[in-house]
Amino acid sequence: MNSKRIFSKKIYWIAGIVVLAVAAYLYFGRGGAPSMETVKVTKRTITQEVSATGNVKPSESVDLAFETSGRVESVNAKVGEFISAGRVIASLNTAELNAQLDKANADLASQRSALDKAYVDLDNYYGNVINTVNSAYTSANDAIRIKIDSLFSDDESNNPKMTFESTNSQEKILSENKRFIIKSALNGWLSQISSLDASTSQNVLEQALSDSKTNLNDAYGFINLLMNTTISAISLPASTLAAHKTSINDARSEIDSAAAKVTTLTQNISSQKAAIASKQAEIKSYQASVDNINAQIAKTFLRSPISGTVTKQDAKVGEIVSANSIVASVISSGSYEIDSRIPEVDIARIRVGNAAKVTLDAYGNDVVFEARVVSIDPAETVIEGVATYLTKLNFTKPDSRIKPGMTANIDIMSASHDNALSLPQRAVQKEGGREFVLIPKITSEGAPSTEERDVKTGLRGSSGYIEILNGLSEGEEVVISRLGK
Repeated sequence: MNSKRIFSKKIYWIAGIVVLAVAAYLYFGRGGAPSMETVKVTKRTITQEVSATGNVKPSESVDLAFETSGRVESVNAKVGEFISAGRVIASLNTAELNAQLDKANADLASQRSALDKAYVDLDNYYGNVINTVNSAYTSANDAIRIKIDSLFSDDESNNPKMTFESTNSQEKILSENKRFIIKSALNGWLSQISSLDASTSQNVLEQALSDSKTNLNDAYGFINLLMNTTISAISLPASTLAAHKTSINDARSEIDSAAAKVTTLTQNISSQKAAIASKQAEIKSYQASVDNINAQIAKTFLRSPISGTVTKQDAKVGEIVSANSIVASVISSGSYEIDSRIPEVDIARIRVGNAAKVTLDAYGNDVVFEARVVSIDPAETVIEGVATYLTKLNFTKPDSRIKPGMTANIDIMSASHDNALSLPQRAVQKEGGREFVLIPKITSEGAPSTEERDVKTGLRGSSGYIEILNGLSEGEEVVISRLGK
């Protein structure tokens, strides 16, 4: 009886297992929902890189040649030697140029000596100004206030009068008015010249000469007017008339003499200033000759414009070299750059300042150097039908292991976003201009399924991940593949 019950239970268990197996087969083996592989949206740093190759070269390298032909006089640096900027690498014989320079310097010195003498002469002329204008004032004052004093009464008053009548009453009145004006001019003139001394500037001295000339001209005009008035005198004894004319002529002669001295000194100063200007122009010409010879001598010295290592030195003492023939080369030491040709499909993603990781074939992938993009050539170069752009990168730190000519493998970090929502790139699907992902869900019948959700993406990272800008939140699950049906 017990054995029958046990057997019956086994039959039930076996039947149940068979039913479940058949149900599973019918669901999964005949059109049931497939199993799916999913991944969660996570935050990570997305870095976009552009990979390229290039060649290491010195940041600066120069080929040097003499600017003039000549015989090599000395060689001052050898291949492999480090030199500082400005160091003479080699020089040419300068015996002939040195002789020309000595003569040019001697000529220049002679001209400068002549200029110095011209300045001394000018100073002497200016030194005579005070005496000359004082003498001119004294002569004018003597002529007006002494020699023709007998022709006026109250001549130092505000209303001087002539001592005789004239048939030309207008000229008589004018002469009396002029006498008053001349008195005021003489007083002002005296005040001006009294202020002159050894410290007076040349401009003020020249003005004093000019004013003296003007005052003398005014006095001369007054004397001439007075002569005309005197000739027209009425009822004047002949002897008195003759005496007046003599006084007027003496006054005129005195003023003439003073004016001539002022004019001569004025002309001497003007002529000497012109001579100095001419001499200065000559000195500039002589100085230009000296400078020209010095420039020619400078061209006989081959100097390095940069600090670095001499890589070529072909100059030999006694050898004749031609102008512009390269005889030496120098490369900068410790500062290297990489020249890389970036295809046009990648160039838009690169900017000056982008950081880069560099490996050199000589040291393998385990030795990484840091670099930075410093320039991108705006003009393309077509290589094998592909437009490329010359991009230069500088190593950020000097390293003695870096040598010119090495092949560089470059990963330029064109963009990087931290804490970016991300998915594997294969999780994002495209259809037309649309991007979307598949979100797992359970149908109303309890069966697993998926639904599409539009997303907006950003950077495509070099590690295989893509940035999600919109459409998903951190922690959401996204289908990346279906394992079967």
